[in-house]
Amino acid sequence: MLPVERVNQTAVPLTFTRPARLLDKPTYTRFRTPDGGPVGYTEMTVRTDELAARPPGISTVFVVENEVTHLAFPSVPDAIVVFGSGFALGGMATLPWLPDKEIVYWGDIDTHGFDILNRLRSRLPSVRSILMDHRTLLAHREQWVTEPVPTNRLLPHLTVDEQALYQDLVEGTFGPALRLKQERVRFCLLHDALLTWHDAGHGW
Repeated sequence: MLPVERVNQTAVPLTFTRPARLLDKPTYTRFRTPDGGPVGYTEMTVRTDELAARPPGISTVFVVENEVTHLAFPSVPDAIVVFGSGFALGGMATLPWLPDKEIVYWGDIDTHGFDILNRLRSRLPSVRSILMDHRTLLAHREQWVTEPVPTNRLLPHLTVDEQALYQDLVEGTFGPALRLKQERVRFCLLHDALLTWHDAGHGW
């Protein structure tokens, strides 16, 4: 219904707004800080474009999928914990200061958890994962559930070990459509996984 001169012919037509030269709805990033940060809040949700312009003074960014995990994640000084909320974390990868930070992703052990890791690493190659390995999966057999709609997409940005576990999930090596949700992982294993940052002198 718009006059042709009002339409952006070069815009990728993923939404109505871009071809129509309208602003998109802003995206938001929710994160926790270990000590309240510079303004004294332990948790904030801010516009992603504003966070892009005002980077927090930290060195490490932990990204988690689950809200319970986000709220229970142990405090790690000099770090923030971002609630990625699954595929919604795509907007976070546009933050221009992220490549200068250490980025650690922890997701569910299922095919979509590795798909999300693959997508994040395609934009930020230095991303490392924690607790997404065979050892963690096999240590929680009683906590396994079923992934509703698994994927079998090609994921070229996984490490060799991640790729091996992903293929085991796709092929049903340990059972059909297995899923280990991150909030079902024993909390002591998360503490053990974070010893790297503790031993580096950050403390708890």
